[in-house]
Amino acid sequence: MNGIRRLFVGARGLRGGWRFLFFVLLAIGGGGLLQLVLVTVVGYRPPPGFGAFDLGLADGLGLAVALLVAAILNPFDEHPFGAYGLPPGGRLVPRFVEGAAWGGAAVGLLMTLIWAAGGVSFGGLALHGPALAQAAIAWAVTMIVLGLYEEFLFRGYALVALWDGLGFWPAAIVLSALFGALHYFTKPMETWVDFATVALIGLFLAYTFFRTGSLWFAVGFHAAFDYAALVVFGGPNSGNQGKPLDDRLLATTFHGPAWLTGGPLGPEASFFAFLVVAGLFAAFVWRSRRFTERPPA
Repeated sequence: MNGIRRLFVGARGLRGGWRFLFFVLLAIGGGGLLQLVLVTVVGYRPPPGFGAFDLGLADGLGLAVALLVAAILNPFDEHPFGAYGLPPGGRLVPRFVEGAAWGGAAVGLLMTLIWAAGGVSFGGLALHGPALAQAAIAWAVTMIVLGLYEEFLFRGYALVALWDGLGFWPAAIVLSALFGALHYFTKPMETWVDFATVALIGLFLAYTFFRTGSLWFAVGFHAAFDYAALVVFGGPNSGNQGKPLDDRLLATTFHGPAWLTGGPLGPEASFFAFLVVAGLFAAFVWRSRRFTERPPA
């Protein structure tokens, strides 16, 4: 019996690997069950491609399930719930705002490099008046929900659980590879470039958690990065059938080879994205010398 107990229970309670496995199975299974209820019972039929309401609804439900599963599993380890990356109060707003500034700047730099190489041209606003304001606000809310959901799912509870069992860097690498693989295997037209850049961005965001002690910087970065790339600059995305959003803010036209523009996968699949991610790591290592917060190891 002691041998079996040691297999499941360690110094921090239920071993991290088991907590990670239970979290993934329950979070994904619970999200799938909710979607099944929406389709079969409520009769909800989301249209193909990306719409602010439909994407926000799906990610909002996924976030609710992930938080609920984490709360259920929380008594099986010694961490306070805030250690999973979303502590209330404190540095929430400054970290979120700073992360958003970094995310927007990263896309701005990426688009500047693509433009300098002749891969994009700008034709002014794609929307005007109330339609512009409505799209800007609706997509801002949606991207914040998306950032919260994906960051908590991949770099919240799951990262802390694996961190307990493997150490930070092995856990971060495993989850970042899974983050890239999810994009690669579940979306059409994907390439190794998008897999690699998405995984590297995930690793960068995990590092910001390690240094700041929370996910608020990562949530702000994620939300602003996607907002700038998809909504402001109108980059295409394979999840949107390789097309830009209908209600993007700028009338942007991409032209040139896929290695330059990212093709139907959007600017994050441009080879220039590797330079941007390298710059992000270097800049954040310098910036984080002044950070003192740490999540429980």
